[in-house]
Amino acid sequence: MAMTDKKGGSRKRTERRGNLITGYAGKWEPLFEKKAAARATAARVLSGVSEGVIRAKNTGGTVRVTYVIRSSDEEPEIEIEEITPQKDALDIALAAAKQRGSERVAEILKRPEMLSADEFADEIGSTRETVNKKRKRHEVLGLEGAKRGVRFPKWQIGDDGQLLGGLAQLFEALNGHPWAVYRFLLQESGSLGGRTGLEMLRAGRIEDAVGAARSIGKGDFS
Repeated sequence: MAMTDKKGGSRKRTERRGNLITGYAGKWEPLFEKKAAARATAARVLSGVSEGVIRAKNTGGTVRVTYVIRSSDEEPEIEIEEITPQKDALDIALAAAKQRGSERVAEILKRPEMLSADEFADEIGSTRETVNKKRKRHEVLGLEGAKRGVRFPKWQIGDDGQLLGGLAQLFEALNGHPWAVYRFLLQESGSLGGRTGLEMLRAGRIEDAVGAARSIGKGDFS
């Protein structure tokens, strides 16, 4: 607790308790002249401090409570505000990277080949419910974004209308991550002779594709 020198009957004081910062400024004489009004003012101030404590506990952050008392006849001015901690360079860089990732996902999901569950169901002659069940069983690849919901790449359907084989094994090899499967299917791989996982599955070389995916899943990127 810190207190300034008394000047002209007025004092200012600030106090910090954990994540709560409080302070007040005002003239003291009127408070003692009208005890009833002073008690009401004090109660209002304590109520504001209590509200600040509750907010600090609920948010887990730092809350500043500022109250100004000019006279016991006037309602004290109380302001409660959350103090946003300053971010360091790493926090800023991580936030920027996350934003770029979100924008990249949105860009991919709005491509023409990305179908809704209903559109995908029409392509394979099925229903939306069946498509969603197949997605949960990893029989089809569904990619989820923040705004566009789940989208299904059309290229996982062959010219004969049949679904791409080997997806369930790929999901298992890549720890069940849809976006990891998507990247593996479209990215050329040295372990596959410069071919993509999608090309390998279409050629029926499921074991070769799954073996390469399993190496990636274990962290072998050579």
